[in-house]
Amino acid sequence: MNFQSGDGPAIGDAVPPEELVERVLQLQPVLQQTLRVPLPDEVSSRLGTVTPHQLEALGRLPPEGITMREFAEAVGISGAAATALANRMIRQGLAKRRYDPSDRRTVWLAPTRKGLDTAGAVQEWRRRSVAKIFERLDAAQVTAFLEVLSALAMPHHLQDAPAMEPPGSLH
Repeated sequence: MNFQSGDGPAIGDAVPPEELVERVLQLQPVLQQTLRVPLPDEVSSRLGTVTPHQLEALGRLPPEGITMREFAEAVGISGAAATALANRMIRQGLAKRRYDPSDRRTVWLAPTRKGLDTAGAVQEWRRRSVAKIFERLDAAQVTAFLEVLSALAMPHHLQDAPAMEPPGSLH
């Protein structure tokens, strides 16, 4: 089935929500396949046994490091789960732990050079992958795509909030 040929509902048509849902469900596997770009060998070999969860966590570690509490919040997991994840990352040489000299109870986690290099290689691959996908779209489609992604990424409680006036506005 060719989804670019207009065989689905046209934009602006009064289409029942059930049909729109079915259209999304039809497009979903095709879109997932389109967005699936294999890792280049040089990036894949660098990853070794690093899991996607560890990569996500590594991407949330600033070069100067953060406290374990901040790390748990950034990754969205409990303190105990953050400690286990940090331990795995440390064993793989991706991160290092240090204690705060002013308060030994405060533990910091920071990426190692290997961790920074690994995260950087994956981030560059992701940039190239997105750029390649955007080559298939014109400027208006890219803008519309980003607007949709932004709307979907917005926390639900903020979607219904009224737009804020810019500082200094006379309204």
